[in-house]
Amino acid sequence: MKRKLKSLVCGSIAVFALSQSMMTVSAESKKPNVDAGKWMSGEYHVHTIQSSDASEPYMKVENVLNAAFRENMDQLPAEGVANLTYGKPFDFIMLSDHFRNSPRDPDGNDKPTARWDAIQDQLAKIQALQAVGKYAGKLIYPGFEWDMMGLDHASVGIIDSKSNAVPMDAIHQFEWLYSYDTSADRFHSNEAERWGNRPTKDELKPNKDKTFEAIQWLKDNYPESLVLPNHPSRHNGESGEVTIEDLRKMNDIAPKLVFGMEGMPGNQMAASYNRSEMSDIYGGTDVMVAKVGGIWDSLLGEGRHFWNFTNSDFHFKVSSNRKYSSGYWPSEYSRNYVWVKGNDFKDVVAGMRSGKSFAVYGDLINALEFKASGNKKQAEMGEDLQMSKGDKTTISIRFKSPEYNNYAPITAHETSVTNKVKVDHIDLISGKVTGKLDKSQYASHMTNDSTKVVKRFTKKDWGKPDKDGYYTITYIVKADANRYYRLRGTNLGTDVEGYTRNGEPLKDQSFDYDGTPAPEENEERFNNINDRNYTSLWFYSNPIFVDVAEKGGSGHSSAGSLNK
Repeated sequence: MKRKLKSLVCGSIAVFALSQSMMTVSAESKKPNVDAGKWMSGEYHVHTIQSSDASEPYMKVENVLNAAFRENMDQLPAEGVANLTYGKPFDFIMLSDHFRNSPRDPDGNDKPTARWDAIQDQLAKIQALQAVGKYAGKLIYPGFEWDMMGLDHASVGIIDSKSNAVPMDAIHQFEWLYSYDTSADRFHSNEAERWGNRPTKDELKPNKDKTFEAIQWLKDNYPESLVLPNHPSRHNGESGEVTIEDLRKMNDIAPKLVFGMEGMPGNQMAASYNRSEMSDIYGGTDVMVAKVGGIWDSLLGEGRHFWNFTNSDFHFKVSSNRKYSSGYWPSEYSRNYVWVKGNDFKDVVAGMRSGKSFAVYGDLINALEFKASGNKKQAEMGEDLQMSKGDKTTISIRFKSPEYNNYAPITAHETSVTNKVKVDHIDLISGKVTGKLDKSQYASHMTNDSTKVVKRFTKKDWGKPDKDGYYTITYIVKADANRYYRLRGTNLGTDVEGYTRNGEPLKDQSFDYDGTPAPEENEERFNNINDRNYTSLWFYSNPIFVDVAEKGGSGHSSAGSLNK
């Protein structure tokens, strides 16, 4: 059943980018202070009708962008089931259609091509839309969802360090060398002459070493690119599983490209297994991130600057025949907030790479300031604070939430779920940083047992909001060892049947089915999934590292040294 549904609903995002001239026009329309930086929101894993498994007519590129940027919403047909009343438009998006044979052009007309050809069509379509005044000031980039060899998927954006133009020749070459599902008849006649012979699918597909080779190729040629594994636990225990050893190896090869993962996966309306069509998902979050002291904490415990992100993985929300469901429209349910210094898409990627970002479901929060300070120094998410042992470290948290999110029933039914937003508690989580492991331990070292919730904050800790709507929390700890601090928040209480136990998220309930359900059973399933998702809302921050030296000694960066 999982495989059957996956062919219909699973997906990833294809990212679209403007040409250099269009990027300049888009940037000049805002003219912010580049040095000061600004918060921007968006995502990097969304599909369009140019993915084979996103065939609904309303999935044309213009509609996906209209939803993301909240423009011409009247063009979205009713069968798209888009609820986009609340929350702000995105500021950036990377489209990531599958890096395979492309079946259609951006408007949904049949046009069989390779992906790099399809991206050229996508780019031309976006430029045409911008030429008539759409998406002013927005950053759009064409990336792709790559089938890694021997592993699951990753979102890839190939970025030219010397230009804002999309490096089409690089995408073409990368597809020739490292896409096993683009058939030979989709290429031209001179690729082998230019780039060497192409391995067969049987040679490429199972060969994990070719994935590492591809990441090295990108690092050597396009070092400002991004390669972020998607839904890493989707194939746990199966062929294509992404292990902590794989993540360590990829991060070792190119820490500035493989700097995080989709730890809060999209495709949240999928029915097979649990939320996001995954069995190992807790509160909508991959077990790698959701388990305190688990795989993400083990990576952070090495001092790796390795971050968590979210996406929609949008393919469609509810199919036109009302039989299947997949995910939410971009900007409807999941959102990354990234601090960006600059006006180009590569500046967005630099912001993501910095770690000053947080990820959220259902607009649980729409602003977050998270800092650690001491000895007249300060660090924010993704940064290192140098302290001496015994010094007082002040943790400060400022956040705010909107009044409403985009919850609405798929069809009318009795429900206790509402679109009112309220944070119940925020956890401050910390673990020790002990340094990089020997490679012999890469596969076996999967936990960080020092990690725990050091403090759970509730309304009594943050009180009433200030005049700008922010709630403020201050907490003081002693600098005792090299460690990191990260945040997790939810609208749920600590013990909510079916959702949390002792404050920890439980595995998401599945609404999979056997056989052929009746139409009313499909509608019940859609509503059950949607209600579950909006009942259980979470946000996760990226960490702050605190590096501690003995009194009178010199501090050392136990974290930053791995990734700089």
